[in-house]
Amino acid sequence: MSGAEEYKEFAEYVDRDRTRLWSQAVSLTRNVQDAEDLYQETLLKGYNYWDKFELGTNFRAWMSRIMINTHINNVNKNKRKMECDFSNGECENIIYHALAENAAHYAENPEKVFMENHIDHGIERMLYSLPDTFRMPFSLFHFEGYLYEEVAKILDLPIGTVKSRIFRARKMMKDMIESKTETKH
Repeated sequence: MSGAEEYKEFAEYVDRDRTRLWSQAVSLTRNVQDAEDLYQETLLKGYNYWDKFELGTNFRAWMSRIMINTHINNVNKNKRKMECDFSNGECENIIYHALAENAAHYAENPEKVFMENHIDHGIERMLYSLPDTFRMPFSLFHFEGYLYEEVAKILDLPIGTVKSRIFRARKMMKDMIESKTETKH
């Protein structure tokens, strides 16, 4: 197959799942600019490894796995860059600036706009307070519409672990809701 034919075939697959991939990038990064970078990097990697994709298998799950791995690698790289020695005074106000930056990016997030229009603010905050290990499978299952098997493949986890994490995320959310209602009474 020629390079042009490979590109055309890859582009056809991407066109079918463009919206879901973009939504996942935004969901992972919670920031439009970072989502654009993640989305583009994922497409580039997908195209570079196109010869590894088995036609007839789940393209969306394959690209989601690439995106999640890319995101995890980027987060780990950024954590190493963010290491700071607070003892020498060089990092004063770093927490304030990081929080302000996150707030600005959070406001740009289309997922947040959806949440604001369809989900109570308290529920939204509870969802984002979940650790990523629970929030990611929960969001992929409930908001992205993936099946348990697809979430397991995307996150490279056993299906039992995925079901357990989704269940535990639901339980954590339920406990947070119940504790909020108890404090109101």
